[in-house]
Amino acid sequence: MNLFSFLAQNLSMVAQTAAEHAWLSVEGTMLGALVAIPFGLWAYRRPGVRRIAAAVAETIQTIPSLALLAILMIWFGMGNTTLVVALFLYALMPMLHNTVEGLLSVDPGLVDVAQALGMSRRHVMWRVQIPLAAPIILTGLRVALVTSIGIATVGVFIGAAGLGSIIYGGMQVQSAPQILAGALPAALMAIAIDGLLAFLAGRSRRRAPRRPRAALPVPALQETVKGDGLD
Repeated sequence: MNLFSFLAQNLSMVAQTAAEHAWLSVEGTMLGALVAIPFGLWAYRRPGVRRIAAAVAETIQTIPSLALLAILMIWFGMGNTTLVVALFLYALMPMLHNTVEGLLSVDPGLVDVAQALGMSRRHVMWRVQIPLAAPIILTGLRVALVTSIGIATVGVFIGAAGLGSIIYGGMQVQSAPQILAGALPAALMAIAIDGLLAFLAGRSRRRAPRRPRAALPVPALQETVKGDGLD
């Protein structure tokens, strides 16, 4: 049996398993984003907190995936919950790091001009700093999500759903077509997500406000402050 024959006979099963794999990967990563990005927005002005959080996130990142899954299994048991928690933890570091680095990379000149126009710190954050940092933040999300897709294949060893079950089943019976039927969708999924988020990061970079010329600081930010009641 070749790959095409296997897919013809098991297409619905592969499609359902791929959908479960994608959902688990996205769920764990988005939970990480809900924690890491807001925390990064708060922590970037606090170097001490930033260093401690980065050290904790980097320590988690160094733990091998199977070892982390085994540790989490003690508290969460077998199944999808343990995998989602692991993906959540692995997603923290790239998104926290990129959120902070993105905000720190914003040109102070733009912040000064925005403040000179009377914008509050909150408005400066949401109308200037976050749009400028968005490409770097999206890169962190991109890294986290592609990593989650790869790690999710290991979830089969703790009874989680996903394409790992097809791959592992193929390894048990030494079936190359079955292994490929699980590995290729995972690879294509990662490539597609990587390309989509790279495209979105490029678009956000083109739409971000630019540094104004020295002689004309105000017009360059007029679009930025529209809607804030500051015109």
